[in-house]
Amino acid sequence: MKTKITRIEVRIPNPDGTGVAERVPVDVPVKWDAELKEWLLTEEAHQLIDNTKARHMGLISPAELREMRTRFCLTQRQIGELLQVGEKSYTRWETGRSRPSRSINVLLCALRDAKLSIPYLQSLQKPMVEWWTSPYLAPVIVTPFPSVEPPPVEIAKQEQQAA
Repeated sequence: MKTKITRIEVRIPNPDGTGVAERVPVDVPVKWDAELKEWLLTEEAHQLIDNTKARHMGLISPAELREMRTRFCLTQRQIGELLQVGEKSYTRWETGRSRPSRSINVLLCALRDAKLSIPYLQSLQKPMVEWWTSPYLAPVIVTPFPSVEPPPVEIAKQEQQAA
């Protein structure tokens, strides 16, 4: 099977997906398909294109996800539960079979960059306030705002209109 390296242009989409923000040249492997009589992108080429787009869009890479998880000494199941996405989702991100959403990517980057801690994420797995053990068991007394009386002139006018 014949293969060669060819340069293609990878189009990086705008954040809102409405157009092209940037065009990036990338050298990718292609293989000759004798039946179709044309050059086709290899699986490696597709990965290079996807990784180029992700990098230029600021998405965390599968290698970064794997490094981060091992640095925290967590299994794929543990980090999936911690992020409340599940083990299979995290595994797909880490292997490159899929990508996290943009919003989850923000969370992952904060975790990677130590702007968000594992203990904090663990604390979010528990209910925030359990009403039956609340420290606020004493009744709360709310004092109403003082009533505002209309000025005496207004009272006289209201009495005249009523009569």
